Amino acid sequence: MILPKIFDPIFNNQSSKTWKAIFFIVGLILLYLTLMPSVHVHYHYRHIDKLFHFIGFGSFAFAFSVAYPKLKYYLITIIVSLLGVFVEIIQSFIPHRAFSYLDMLADFLGIAFALLTLSFIRFLFNKYSGD
Repeated sequence: MILPKIFDPIFNNQSSKTWKAIFFIVGLILLYLTLMPSVHVHYHYRHIDKLFHFIGFGSFAFAFSVAYPKLKYYLITIIVSLLGVFVEIIQSFIPHRAFSYLDMLADFLGIAFALLTLSFIRFLFNKYSGD
């Protein structure tokens, strides 16, 4: 089975310039969306922003892990979680934003979900790649 080069780091534990670029871009988008002043959008769903935190920080952790595959998951978890705490502290100074422990919980759950999913993908690949 031949995999495209973009997926090599996921399965072979090798670094990739493409994934480093993706990591950088996802990081910039995440910081922009979490640190810009709120536009007072009234969502139909009460805590939809928690889903955004889950997806954003999960995507960032996933890209981080694939871009730097030699880093241990616990270090990525600590670094990205600290970024989440930092974002919440900064948000307390931004108009129409507020510090939220629930946002930090959503960040951490997104990080954990992404890294567990990536672990499972790598496990399956390693288990069945010897065919």
